[in-house]
Amino acid sequence: MADYSELLAAENNKKSQSKPVSSVKPTPEKNENSPVSKAGQNKDQRRDVTTSPRHDIDYRAWRDIIENTETHNSALRLTREERYEVEDIIQDLERKHKIKTSMNEVARLGLLSIILDYKQNKQQSLLYKIKKS
Repeated sequence: MADYSELLAAENNKKSQSKPVSSVKPTPEKNENSPVSKAGQNKDQRRDVTTSPRHDIDYRAWRDIIENTETHNSALRLTREERYEVEDIIQDLERKHKIKTSMNEVARLGLLSIILDYKQNKQQSLLYKIKKS
């Protein structure tokens, strides 16, 4: 059984082992006197690609945490709409993708995601931005 600190330690070890790869490619500087057409300019331009914020998550470790860890009783207050949305997701996963889950697992996965985001991004995290607004 893993806990949050073990998960974060595993994530940090995974990050330190991987080499950072830059996805930004330099774009050629514009020369206003250049006879290149607009169509040619579009072809030469390169775009920055943002990497998913979840590219470094160990999905298996997170799955083990939400399925196999010791839990403590807690109440989660949801609106009717939120409950219906989560139930729809659970039914969709089970019927279309044959993935069995529960409302508790979905809630715990959401908490893991928010915790990781805050620990990695502090003032740039979703939680901080929402609460500060």
